[in-house]
Amino acid sequence: MGSEQQIAFFLRELKDGDAWRRAAATKGLGGVGRDEHAWMLVAAAGDRAPEVRGAVAAGLGRLGVAEAGRTVLPALMGDDDPWVRSRASRAAIRLGLDGPAAVDAYARLLRDPDRHLRINALDGLGALGVPGHAPALVALLRDPDPAVWGRARALLYRLRRDPAVSAEVVRTAEQGADDARVRALQLLPGEWTERLRDALVTGLRDASAEVRIAVAARLSDVEATRTRDALVGALETERDADVAASLLRGLGRRSEERVTGPATRWLGDAVAGPSAAYALEPPGHRPPPWYCAPPSTTPRAAADDALRALDGGRP
Repeated sequence: MGSEQQIAFFLRELKDGDAWRRAAATKGLGGVGRDEHAWMLVAAAGDRAPEVRGAVAAGLGRLGVAEAGRTVLPALMGDDDPWVRSRASRAAIRLGLDGPAAVDAYARLLRDPDRHLRINALDGLGALGVPGHAPALVALLRDPDPAVWGRARALLYRLRRDPAVSAEVVRTAEQGADDARVRALQLLPGEWTERLRDALVTGLRDASAEVRIAVAARLSDVEATRTRDALVGALETERDADVAASLLRGLGRRSEERVTGPATRWLGDAVAGPSAAYALEPPGHRPPPWYCAPPSTTPRAAADDALRALDGGRP
C-alpha cells in the first residue's frame, strides 16, 4: 500500500472506526502524513477516547507543525488522563511551543502527581528559559525525586536574577522546611547571609538537623558578635553529632575560645570528634577545616592529641 493509500485509509478509520482503530489511524497519520494532515489531527483532539487524544498529541509532535500544535497541545497538557498529558507535554517540547498558553500549561504540570510530568514541565520551561510559576518551581526543591528537585535547582540557578524567582527563593530560605530550605540556602549567594541573619539564627534551633547544618555553615563567616554568641549557644545545647561537627569547624576556624568546653565533650564521638580536635588545636598548628584528622587517626587518638595540646604538650 502506497503512502497516499495509507493516508486515505487512516482518514477513513479516523472517521468511522472504533476507539482503538481511531487511535491506530491517528498514530499512522502522524507517521506518514504531511503538514496539512496536522490539522486533521487537531480536529480529533477532542475525541472521547484518551487513546486517540494521546495519539493526536504524539502525531502532532512527529509532524512538526507548530501552528497546529499550538492550537490544542496546551489544553491536552491539562487532560484528565496522565498518558495524554505526558504525550502532549513531550510534543510541546519537541515543537518548541512558547507563548502564554504553553508556559501556563507547563506551570500547571509542575504540580502534577506524576513525576514524569513534573520532569517534562521542568524540561519544557528550561528550554524556554522561564520559571512558569515561581512558587510552584521553588516548591519542587522539596520533591522526593532527585531527578525532579535536581532539575528544579538547576533551573532556579539559571533564573536566579528573575525578581519573582529571587523573592521566592529568599522566602523559602527564611521560612521553608527541611530539604527545601537547605537547597534554597545553597542557591543564595554569600551577600544574602547578613540580610537573612535573624532567620538564620532562628534556624539554629530548627527541628531538622540538615537545616541546622546549613544555617551554621552560612553563619560561620559572619563577624558580628551576636552571631558568634548564637553559634556558641547552639553548640552548647546541640545533641546531633553532624550538626555539632559543623558548628565546631566554623567556630574553630574563627579561633573561638568558648568552644573548649563543648569541644572537649565531643572529642570521643566518632562523627564530631575530629572536628572537636580541630577546634581545640592552637591556630598555628591547625590543619585546614576540611581535613580535621588523618584517615588513620581514631576519634580516641584525636581526643588524646587535643588534650595534650591543651595541657602544653605533656603526655
